[in-house]
Amino acid sequence: MRIISSRVGFNISMERRGSACAEINFGGRRMKKPLMKTLICAAIATSLGSVAITAEASHFRGGAMVPTIQNGILTVVQTTFWRKNTSEANTPTVTGVGGMTLQSTATDTSDSRYDRRTNVYTVDVSNATQGVLNITAGSCCRVAVGGLGNWSESSWDLNSAIAWDGTNAAPITFDFGTIQPEVSRLAGNDYAQGLNATSPDALALSYNQALNLNINSQVPGFTVNTTTGQMTIIGDANRALITDNTTLGGQNVGADAAFSGNIIASDGSFVEFDWMFDGVDAASNQAPMVDDAVINALVGPGPILHTFTATDPEDGALLGPPGSWDPILVLGAGFINALPTFDPNTQMLSWDTTGYAAGQYLIQARAFDSNNVGDFGLLTVNLCNSPNDPPCASTPPPPPGIPVPGTLLLMGLGLAGLGWRRNKKEQN
Repeated sequence: MRIISSRVGFNISMERRGSACAEINFGGRRMKKPLMKTLICAAIATSLGSVAITAEASHFRGGAMVPTIQNGILTVVQTTFWRKNTSEANTPTVTGVGGMTLQSTATDTSDSRYDRRTNVYTVDVSNATQGVLNITAGSCCRVAVGGLGNWSESSWDLNSAIAWDGTNAAPITFDFGTIQPEVSRLAGNDYAQGLNATSPDALALSYNQALNLNINSQVPGFTVNTTTGQMTIIGDANRALITDNTTLGGQNVGADAAFSGNIIASDGSFVEFDWMFDGVDAASNQAPMVDDAVINALVGPGPILHTFTATDPEDGALLGPPGSWDPILVLGAGFINALPTFDPNTQMLSWDTTGYAAGQYLIQARAFDSNNVGDFGLLTVNLCNSPNDPPCASTPPPPPGIPVPGTLLLMGLGLAGLGWRRNKKEQN
């Protein structure tokens, strides 16, 4: 493996909810006898009344649904964020097709601020009318209003769509859980965070900041770059408005301000995103800041080696024990052969790219501080067949104000050197 060049920066990352009867009717599996379904719902409502009440409580924080089609099967990965210990399922419906079937579910409780639930649903669309298939899910209710209070404690929904023309489709890849929702209220710390969406089908992507159901306004100063997907909140006065949500005795920690928008592919497919910012100041326990990095390299043989690092904002030092790293990487599209490995003790990533196609690959790793507040770092690997192919022909330019480094030419095994580094909270 020959690493052509690399650069490193700093990253900024957070999660969402459904209905009691929707969970009973998992994934839209319909009972053949309506009476049986009624009896089951009634029995559960009687014996687990407290659970049914909880299901209608206010604890949804946000989410997104990402659709793909393979061999006529529509798959939707639904990521939702919730108040701790309150995650629920909500089955999506496809217009003109009907409900979907739940294939798997997993709840990540590792972050102390929220729980993240990932459900995978499928449905056969091979006989559906070709065109844009609209997908929706929703229930009640959003978290109790506090903090900035720019949302209503009422129903929520999630929406996405995919263009169906009889062939396989993967218009948008997006992992909402890797976004850092933490916004500093301290002076001079403007928020900047990329959505990090890509298109495996090589479609052009655009972005907007449309309001989702019962989000009444965006945070003042909040913008989404329509071309790059970079989210920013500019201005000390605007960020100071994101005060702490103290409802339910502090159970809604981190649910301080709502935001939403859409990722739109050029074929008409889209993914709606909907979540909440967590306002913090010097007195708060702030999330660690994991370094982002970009590596330009030639396709194998030999591995790419990279060490993830993170800084603890409380003291500015590199994150160490009792902080920790998640052993599971989050991989973007295109990983088909030998997968990257990650040692959480050394933060070392190793990836043998032999057999991979040239292109861009996204790898994310997560660090936690001693209070289990987490953040993801993004490693972008640009694989090329020749050092003269873009983008390996030159080091990508750093953000404004950062000096351009010399290009690194490293033969065989070895770590990518650091080209540039910057705290993303300082970017404009």
